[in-house]
Amino acid sequence: MKTLGYLLVVIGLIALLDGCHIGGRHTVIVENSNGRERRIEYRGYAYFTPDSTAISRISPNGTVIYKTNDVDIIAESDHAGHISYQFNGGEKHTDLDNGEKISLAQAVRDMMKVGHSTK
Repeated sequence: MKTLGYLLVVIGLIALLDGCHIGGRHTVIVENSNGRERRIEYRGYAYFTPDSTAISRISPNGTVIYKTNDVDIIAESDHAGHISYQFNGGEKHTDLDNGEKISLAQAVRDMMKVGHSTK
């Protein structure tokens, strides 16, 4: 019976660590200037394309959140590394239209300006 109790405690701790993303990288950058707000948040590691116009990869179960007064982009990676995007509170999807590609390219360039390099 004690073994079952220990097993349940271990499973609970693993679930807590995974659910809180403990042990992974978590970075938040917030800037407010002249009435313009910018928030960039990463969970895990994000890699951009060489031309700095898109996200090439996010570590499994990672997230990139980019918010300004005008744009809200959430990019999430599943356990296999597949990225889904959500723009301005819309539906999650994997294929971007031309307007979304332009918004993402501007966001990536902006993230690069505030210090995001290759990861």
